[in-house]
Amino acid sequence: MSLTKHIHLIGICGTAMASLAGMLAERGFRVTGSDAAAYPPMSDFLYSLGIPVAQPFASENLNPKPDLVVVGNAISRGNVELEHILDQRIHHHVNAVMDLRSRGH
Repeated sequence: MSLTKHIHLIGICGTAMASLAGMLAERGFRVTGSDAAAYPPMSDFLYSLGIPVAQPFASENLNPKPDLVVVGNAISRGNVELEHILDQRIHHHVNAVMDLRSRGH
């Protein structure tokens, strides 16, 4: 079992979420993500960091179970991955980028 924390970002291809993914990867976290559509420049940026992006959204993208799921601002109820983390009670944080900004980080 890996000691590295696994963080999955739902909606990873947004500018803020991709930047967060890069920061987390640089800090040593295992980062994965998913989005409806990945295209340059964000897809190129994530690829250059070795961060896999699953397409489309699917509950299978959350296997193995991540330690934390970050839900992007553009994701709403009805998204299959969001519904899966809620049903399975997987630790998650919604709008993490906005939360960090509000705390002055």
